[in-house]
Amino acid sequence: MIHSKYKWQVETADATAMQQVADELKCTLPMAELFARRKVTTAGQLDKFLNPDKYEAYDPFLFAEMGLAVDRIKRAIDAGEQILVYGDYDADGVTSVTVLLKTLRKLGANADFYIPNRFTEGYGPNVAAFTQAKDSGVDLLITVDNGISALDVMAHAKEIGLDVIVTDHHEAKEMMPQAVAVIHPRHPESNYPFPDLAGVGVAYKLAHALLGEEPTELLDLVAIGTVADLVSLTDENRLFVQKGLRILRENANIGVSALAKLASAKLPEATEETIGFMIAPRLNAVGRLGPADSAAELLLTEDPEEAVFLAEEIDEANKERQTIVAQIAEEAIAMIEAEFLGEGNEVLVIGKAGWNPGVVGIVASRLVDRYARPVIVLGIDEVAGIAKGSGRSIEAFHLYQALDANQELLKAFGGHPMAAGMTLDATDVATLRDNLSKLARETLTPEDFVSILRVEEAIPVETVTIDFIAQLNKLAPFGTDNPKPVFAFEGVRLNGTKRIGTDKNHLKTAITADSGASMDAVGFGTGELVEKNFSNGKSGRGWRAIYQ
Repeated sequence: MIHSKYKWQVETADATAMQQVADELKCTLPMAELFARRKVTTAGQLDKFLNPDKYEAYDPFLFAEMGLAVDRIKRAIDAGEQILVYGDYDADGVTSVTVLLKTLRKLGANADFYIPNRFTEGYGPNVAAFTQAKDSGVDLLITVDNGISALDVMAHAKEIGLDVIVTDHHEAKEMMPQAVAVIHPRHPESNYPFPDLAGVGVAYKLAHALLGEEPTELLDLVAIGTVADLVSLTDENRLFVQKGLRILRENANIGVSALAKLASAKLPEATEETIGFMIAPRLNAVGRLGPADSAAELLLTEDPEEAVFLAEEIDEANKERQTIVAQIAEEAIAMIEAEFLGEGNEVLVIGKAGWNPGVVGIVASRLVDRYARPVIVLGIDEVAGIAKGSGRSIEAFHLYQALDANQELLKAFGGHPMAAGMTLDATDVATLRDNLSKLARETLTPEDFVSILRVEEAIPVETVTIDFIAQLNKLAPFGTDNPKPVFAFEGVRLNGTKRIGTDKNHLKTAITADSGASMDAVGFGTGELVEKNFSNGKSGRGWRAIYQ
């Protein structure tokens, strides 16, 4: 018998309330429940959810200090001052750089960009880079997708006379950095109505404020950065991604088009999965292995030949990244199985010399999926005695807060509740593991260490019609806070189950209900279950299956 790796959590709803929503939205009861869980319960909310072109983005001047930022940038442009956009090395960071730099250059600014090297400088602002910028003649530095927690570096910038504007969306400390302006959706003095913008979303709002109108031609880049950074795909982010996908399909950025061609991605049919699985991983790859400048240059270029050259370089980096990730994941699993299972390792913190710090976040994600507990994976520099890496968490464990409670062990850290990066002395790795595991034991329950599969509801097989599927597709783009719907079928029979695919590692079956209704189904990556449960051609009975 197979035991599910997930705890199935079937959502429930008040039948009377849901019927009222169905009546209001003029839809079926199953669709009403789907919409209600996405906080869409009125005709007006549904219209905004489905028809983004009818609605305007929020006023960028609702951000605290936006006026200060715009005034300082326009003075710099008028005076011919040198402006530097200081970015980050991931897809959100390089799209942020591109959106703001294209806007500044459109306004006639003398502007360039700088992205710190993940390996030699680490994430975010650093004193050496700011000092170098000042010495090279930079008058105004604008951070994108970073800077909110770099209090010491911002204080240094003030000392050396370098004006800084911070735009960021990451977790802020209690104090705001010393800067000309801080543009952040969660600024304590902000009136901005949506707190969950990606870094590129914040950069886009600054661009909007500078231009006096939305630069909607850049929304394909905003969509890429937003999807890549796994922020909430609701409210304004949903509008940006819906509109951005339309541009991606019809008139994509030259560099994105070149990269998509190498990835065999069909941009005219692009969805959020095209971004998440084909474009974003490639943009991330170069920054995981070395300098990320080529990713930004690809998005900035207007030369088709240069775009092809840069896209080829980035695609090769992605292939190398895949090989490295597979090797580290194999070694990490062996290490965990041998040393770190059982009590005292509620949070897995592992590291090894030679592991590439740029890709360990991907490995951590795979390990969280495998072991259903928070994981931090570190690459150790034995010469410098430094461990640098990334962590991924489970829903019940706020990783950023946990790291903040252990900041005396960390040289640097930053991130979100579910993901973070950090640097620490290699000698402190074991202490960090013990502290985080102790915190997990004190605050979590055994149920928190079981992965949850959230099921919208159990439905009859005959419910899944072409019209039903068409209605589901209207919920796209899917992502954080708007997950692709999962439904359960209970008490069904599985017939004709067999292996499929080039490597025979997928499963195909027919799900049949007692009513006779039937539908084909595929289980990706589950081909081995055929021999475990369907030997001698026997059919399964009384199964629970899911539709996604």
